[in-house]
Amino acid sequence: MVKVTVFERVQNDKIDMVRFVLDGVSLEFANAFRRVVLSEVPTMAIDEVIFLENDSPLFDEIIAHRLGLIPLTTDLKNYNLRHECSCGGVGCTLCQVELTCSIKADLDGHIVRSGDLQSTDPAVKPVNDDIIIAKLQKNSSLVFEAFARLGEGRDHAKWQPAQIGFGYTPNVSIDSSKCPDCIDQCIAARRCPEEIIDFSNKKAKMVKDYWQECTICEECARNCPMEAVSIEAKPDSYIFTIESTGAISIKEIIDRAMIVFQEKVKEFQEHLKNKELFPL
Repeated sequence: MVKVTVFERVQNDKIDMVRFVLDGVSLEFANAFRRVVLSEVPTMAIDEVIFLENDSPLFDEIIAHRLGLIPLTTDLKNYNLRHECSCGGVGCTLCQVELTCSIKADLDGHIVRSGDLQSTDPAVKPVNDDIIIAKLQKNSSLVFEAFARLGEGRDHAKWQPAQIGFGYTPNVSIDSSKCPDCIDQCIAARRCPEEIIDFSNKKAKMVKDYWQECTICEECARNCPMEAVSIEAKPDSYIFTIESTGAISIKEIIDRAMIVFQEKVKEFQEHLKNKELFPL
């Protein structure tokens, strides 16, 4: 039975992150979910830039690359992927948004930031207004038109909606009966980088909820002279960490990823219909 247990949630103006335990699934399923999030959950990103003036020290290509990596808030309900749009991918109001920038520096110069971009759709704008694009000297200018389009991470990393990773859920046990010579200090506890072994009562034990921070580096087991520490990974249990770029919320990322996952399963089942499977 599949079970999801959220044990950490951080959501504010600077970060949108969740950590949870996914139980009852195989390693292949967990990794497939990770790949779907990275590759097939679409977001908006700048894909084309037309420069009218560029007096900055940076080449057009460098600025265009920086613009492409600026996370943009995304409205998945009102925009289509280019290959699914009725315009055939030419570019229309249903699959792209125009952002413009027109800056002329004064005598003190000017640092062009993401907040200087003006979008034709208020729903699609930079997640953070303080991302530096270029620095202009006095009386220099930077004028361009940029076009943001809905895309997927499998085409370019700039369309990835989040950073996602997972690892095995650790199961660490300590046989304190093997530790009569560790009265003064526990070498394993001292070598643990996460400090999740408690030896305050002259008896080694794992701190409460140690599994949330344990990375299964095995430093404690390798450095325990009494071989009292045992480390295993819980079967079919994985700890996930997802941090959104801010383009879409964590909930939207997970919901969209599960929809894509289910569509892939149905597509696979359709391919199996009317097919004869021969034994090896």
